[in-house]
Amino acid sequence: MRRFLIAWVGLTLLGCIGLHQLGRIDPVEAPPDAAGAWAQRIFEAMRADVPLPEAPPEVERYAAGQAVVVQAWWRGKVRARHEGGPRYAEAVRAAAKRFAAAPGLRELPGFAASGPDAIHFTVTTNLGTAPLLSGIPLLSTLFLVPINEGLVGEQGGGRAHLTPDEMIALGLYDTAVKTPIPDLSFGTHLDRATGMLALRLGIGAEAMADSGRVLRFRAHTTGPGRYPGADGISREELLQAARIGAEFLLRHQRTGGRNDGRYIYRYDARTARPAPGRSYSMPRHSGTTYFMAQAARVLDMPEARMGALRALGWVRRNMQRTCGAPDRLCVRTGRVADMGGAALTALAAAEVLAQKDDPAVREQLIGLNNFIRSMQREDGELMHVYNLRDDHPVDVQKMYYSGEAAYALFNSHEVNPDERDLEVARRVMAHLTGSAWNFFGSRYFYGEEHWTCQAAARAAAHMDVDEALDFCLRWLGFNRALLYEPGQTPWPVAGAVGVGPVVVPRLTAVASRVEAGAQIYRLARDRGLPVEDLRRQMEAHLTVLMRMRWAPGPVHLLADPAAAFGGVPATQASLEVRNDFVQHAGSAMLLWAEVMAEEGR
Repeated sequence: MRRFLIAWVGLTLLGCIGLHQLGRIDPVEAPPDAAGAWAQRIFEAMRADVPLPEAPPEVERYAAGQAVVVQAWWRGKVRARHEGGPRYAEAVRAAAKRFAAAPGLRELPGFAASGPDAIHFTVTTNLGTAPLLSGIPLLSTLFLVPINEGLVGEQGGGRAHLTPDEMIALGLYDTAVKTPIPDLSFGTHLDRATGMLALRLGIGAEAMADSGRVLRFRAHTTGPGRYPGADGISREELLQAARIGAEFLLRHQRTGGRNDGRYIYRYDARTARPAPGRSYSMPRHSGTTYFMAQAARVLDMPEARMGALRALGWVRRNMQRTCGAPDRLCVRTGRVADMGGAALTALAAAEVLAQKDDPAVREQLIGLNNFIRSMQREDGELMHVYNLRDDHPVDVQKMYYSGEAAYALFNSHEVNPDERDLEVARRVMAHLTGSAWNFFGSRYFYGEEHWTCQAAARAAAHMDVDEALDFCLRWLGFNRALLYEPGQTPWPVAGAVGVGPVVVPRLTAVASRVEAGAQIYRLARDRGLPVEDLRRQMEAHLTVLMRMRWAPGPVHLLADPAAAFGGVPATQASLEVRNDFVQHAGSAMLLWAEVMAEEGR
């Protein structure tokens, strides 16, 4: 056994060293800082039909590792491209000359426009190449670093690049391998990417496989603006960002007709249209409505309140049912009603009432709370599904739902005092942070507890929360151990959370930690507990959120930059915004802005 283990370790080390050497790229230096600004001046002069400015000496001297690729983008698509040699200034000037003579480009409305609607130009420098590991299931999809690396195909003396921006626009990064975990995927679609390269080389897939080769290349891209953006997190900046997020949701909420109040669930910025698919999440609809009502109250946004009222009205007209008794209102999802839809609709209703009374919303809230109470088990846990066809509850549990329900009940009590709601919420919290999380290793492993910990903070006014506070501080400390520091990943995502360099960090996971952490921070601070590490954690999370939101974002990749303004994508490599991505980020910003106001910052 000892000899076997030694051999196994030795072979593993040799394999790791071999893969590292195979995949290693020794890049040349990136273009000088002046190169990108000079390139943009070249394109502006080209559009204005004036003499092209001279290149600074350091730009004139610079040579890339292999090639310089110049692309003209309009409404999220490449409208013209030029692949030059390694000399940067020469390639940019050649591209400007080529683009100026391209009639299709000149005829586009964006050619003479300025701002987000203009044609945008990017310059991608190939800093060095390395082989692409292919043919090994799963492993080969991970051999390309998303965002930082593109592909170059070679065959018969021809060469074609697929830049990282193009791969983002085509949705090739981080989506090849789906996992059982919701919203988690990873890996690059290499087959689709290779097919694009073959098409550009004018050959078929078989010829590409037989006589061509595909390499990875380290890319350096400059474009029309800075994305990720600035990283300020002052109170004023957080409030303004939350307002812009609420405005994004209002632009993407339907008004008039049967669907008045329903949000566009998934906005595809590549097309400026809803992403295809019939699914619509009721918990996310109502969670988004909660943020709209929150924005209305904190930011004094009457238009956001009207949006929240429209959204709750859509639920009443289309998705609300009675479950078990005439006074128990539930929210339908397909053939069942679930606790998530009821809980978050109640939470949104309570937030609406916290600003101003509304009889229809109050009636809705009371009925939903009646349903939530009816679903509690003897041990305090809630049943999460109600079978509408057979008219009975189903004792199954799903992620988030019990925490959402407890949070909704505590918030409801502030606007509609009912001791029965408090009693149910207390028992749920005792279960979630006590007996439900008591097993071997429970102090070293945690689930998604952001709703649980928001409920724990709100519960402090109504029950002993020492155990819940301890649980949530441990959970936040666990997430702090997963916090990326500068330089720990290939991407500029310091402040995000993750466990390695393979998967681009999800922004919603970051935002939800702040939603919970901001409220736990206030509770711990007011009890005199040390909170310095937690404060730094929250502000690191907010820094990455502020940088990655679209304000304006990667405008050259967006079909309609004005429509996309204020959106929050799933990751830096994604061009899709789901309504709850904006909700979680916006709520996080508002909650921390309130903390900063309390502390005079």
